[in-house]
Amino acid sequence: MTARTAARNFKKTAALAALGALLLVGGFSIAIAQEPEAEPGAAQAEPAPAQAEPPRPAAPPPVAGLSPMDTAVPLDYKGVVDRLSVTPNNTALLNELGNILVQHGRLQQAVVQYEKALKLQPALAITWNNLGVARTAQGKFADGESAYRKAIKLNPAYALAYYNLGANLDQRGNFDQALVYYQRAIEIDPGLLDVRNNPQIASNRHIPEILIQSYLDKGGSVVLPVQSMYPPKPKKKIKP
Repeated sequence: MTARTAARNFKKTAALAALGALLLVGGFSIAIAQEPEAEPGAAQAEPAPAQAEPPRPAAPPPVAGLSPMDTAVPLDYKGVVDRLSVTPNNTALLNELGNILVQHGRLQQAVVQYEKALKLQPALAITWNNLGVARTAQGKFADGESAYRKAIKLNPAYALAYYNLGANLDQRGNFDQALVYYQRAIEIDPGLLDVRNNPQIASNRHIPEILIQSYLDKGGSVVLPVQSMYPPKPKKKIKP
């Protein structure tokens, strides 16, 4: 063997040895990257527990007169309902719950609450008025009229009940009677002409006629209005 051939064989052997070393290192590096398999019989590590869902808010307690569909829909009556669960015969809370239900269009459920309050305390003029509102909105005009008249009988100075009775008669085409009650309501409480106190006034087409009639009843057809130099008398507060 010549010296040149011996040198060539030496280089080939060194190259094969280097390639073998690289393959071993690559295998070793792969072995480190891979997760070692568990030996048979070895205890398996428990998986990490799933993150618990946040607790859902509790549904409001059931209210007498409300269907399951009603109680499934969240309303803003929860505070009233919670208090009623402690004092179920609280007529003020029953009346308030009825008002909230009327505002949400739940008229029959509101009637249930008003009637429950009136069964406990029949002399509640405010609740009779509110019952009249619910009955009139249901289209039960005779029942609404009866409720308004009971409110007025209990409190003859109840301006809002007069106004609502006028609206009830107005919707039934009894315009002459309606004007009488509208006028009586406004004479007791002129604040009912303020849309902030009585939003319905904005759509009442009889207001000009009511004001003209009130002016005529006070002598407006005889003389023009005069003005006093004295300050106006303080208005007496009418108890509801």
